[in-house]
Amino acid sequence: MSEQISLTREQYLDSISQSKASAKEFGEKLTMTQMTWQPEGGERWSVAECLDHLAIFMEIYLDSMELAIGNAGSGAASGVFRTAGYPSARFTREAEPPPRRKIPAPRKIQPRPTLNPESILPRFLKSADRVSALVESTAGKDLNAVRFRNPFLPIVRFTVATGFLIIAAHNRRHLWQAGEVTQDPDFPR
Repeated sequence: MSEQISLTREQYLDSISQSKASAKEFGEKLTMTQMTWQPEGGERWSVAECLDHLAIFMEIYLDSMELAIGNAGSGAASGVFRTAGYPSARFTREAEPPPRRKIPAPRKIQPRPTLNPESILPRFLKSADRVSALVESTAGKDLNAVRFRNPFLPIVRFTVATGFLIIAAHNRRHLWQAGEVTQDPDFPR
């Protein structure tokens, strides 16, 4: 049985700040050639593709979550985000690094084939800022009581709090993956 996952709002915002710092570090330390280099002869994602995937994922998830928050009534506020039970805790844990199994990304969140590498880091940072702004704007609302439809599996509904936890875990997973790309023996130095 999987235990519940929980973070305070402050811990959550810190995790998003850490994701932004990791992404900025890639942007500051890597050349465009390094950012766009793909391991295994193009079979795996580049650092830039990992960041692009995360930006797209956050945007689509936030669109669904904002809609649910906009339709929510007021209730007892909670300063803690927690998973709503076994399925949401398991889904969140599956998003954490290192991956236990490869989960193919749905087509709508795969990195764009005509990637403009210079625009990826700003897009990622803008999406992460949007996450933080939404968390801050919902202070006083109980996001553990508001559900939204998963934009990738419409029959699945998560609480908005779980959605935020999934975003953070998913960011960690693909930032870890991006770091692994830079450790590949064939990575351009």
